[in-house]
Amino acid sequence: MLQGLIPPDSAMVVSVFPDAWSKTFADYRLQRFWIAGLVAIFLHAVADPLVTYFAVNVYGVGIETNPWLSGYLQQGWQSFLLAHIPLYLMIFAFFISFSWLFSLGSESEKQQIYTLSMVLWLLITLWGIFIVVNNIWVLLTGIA
Repeated sequence: MLQGLIPPDSAMVVSVFPDAWSKTFADYRLQRFWIAGLVAIFLHAVADPLVTYFAVNVYGVGIETNPWLSGYLQQGWQSFLLAHIPLYLMIFAFFISFSWLFSLGSESEKQQIYTLSMVLWLLITLWGIFIVVNNIWVLLTGIA
C-alpha cells in the first residue's frame, strides 16, 4: 500500500512525491489548467469582492445582492475578507485535488479531464468577467 510513497532509503525529503509531481507539472495541460484557474479565481475571489466593496462601502452606489455576504460587507472590509476564507481554502483544495487526480490518470483520462476543465474554466471566467464588468458599470454610473 505505501510502496512508492516512501523513498527506498526511508530518508525524509521535502516532498514525498518529488519525481511524480515534477513530471506531472511538466505536462502543458496541467500548467494551462492552473493558469486558466488562476485567471478565473482572480475575477471571482479578488476583483469581484474588491469592486463590490468600493461600490457599496466606499462610494455607496451599489448593493451586495448576496444576502449572506451583505451582512459581512456591512461590518467592514475585514469581515468581508474573512468571509471569503472558506472560498480560498476550497479553491486551494480543488487545485491540489485536480493536480493529484491528473497525475493518476491514463493519457486518455488526462485529455478528458483537461478538456472538461478548460470548458468549465472558460464558463467560470466568462461569468466572472460579466460580474466584474457589471460591478464596474454600477460603480462608474453611480459616481458619475
